[in-house]
Amino acid sequence: MYKKMLIFFANPLHIAIWTTFTRLVDEIAKFVSLNTALANYIQQHHADIKGVTTSKVNAFNAMIELVVRKAQKAYVWAVDTANDTLAQIFDVEKSDFLVVGEKQAYTMVKNIRDALSANIASMESVQLAPTDITAVNAAIKAYESTIGTPGAALTHKTEGTQAMEDLFAPIDTSLDLIDKLMINSYSESHPDIIKEFLLSHHIDKLPTHHSGLSVAITDAETGAELKGAILSVNGKSATSDLDGIAEIIKIKPGTYMAKVMLGNYISQEIRVVIGRGKVTEIDVKMGK
Repeated sequence: MYKKMLIFFANPLHIAIWTTFTRLVDEIAKFVSLNTALANYIQQHHADIKGVTTSKVNAFNAMIELVVRKAQKAYVWAVDTANDTLAQIFDVEKSDFLVVGEKQAYTMVKNIRDALSANIASMESVQLAPTDITAVNAAIKAYESTIGTPGAALTHKTEGTQAMEDLFAPIDTSLDLIDKLMINSYSESHPDIIKEFLLSHHIDKLPTHHSGLSVAITDAETGAELKGAILSVNGKSATSDLDGIAEIIKIKPGTYMAKVMLGNYISQEIRVVIGRGKVTEIDVKMGK
């Protein structure tokens, strides 16, 4: 509807009709300005955080794969030297890092790195050298550079969504003032223009694809973000990322029961209210 109104107001033939009506001209200019801001916030709302999250996932996986390769060779060294403590640290598989929270996996990586660094001088028998420590540190640094970026991107997106919601009221108020000025001034002298104005005004409603649900899913006991949890609502589903965020957009406004499920955790059902043009945000703490 707003776009149709903007097209109507931009028509030079229409502008010529009210060009001397200063109060109406000013209100139309305000309406156009508010819509320009709305367009910017819509773009911010649609910011694609998947690329940011994908970069983080890739860096995380690369770090894990490299550390596991080095740790498994170091495990053989630990067995050969009868060092049970280090054997326990180095005895890892990639899956060990994927069944725990991201923070815990990150701590495990650093523990392995530190154990490697402290003993690397004596690990020639399993073909480990200081260059391997350099490679591990580079992988850790690459991952660390992505920490927080998905959260920042989501915050940026959420701010855009809230700003959109805040703009709807002043835009509607401005349009209401234009209605009163336009209709009561030109209904008799320019009935065809007023008819076109009303058609543009009421032909359709705002789309609902800006509405949705974003859920931050964590372990109730440890507070760790839970990756891989499944969020389902109104026949749609999404899986939480490394930050424990699951998001579903294009949900029509209304009240729904959302469900969150994950492995050995107790499933939860939450009543959620989806508003027009807004991504509703909730926190879900999962207990085992």
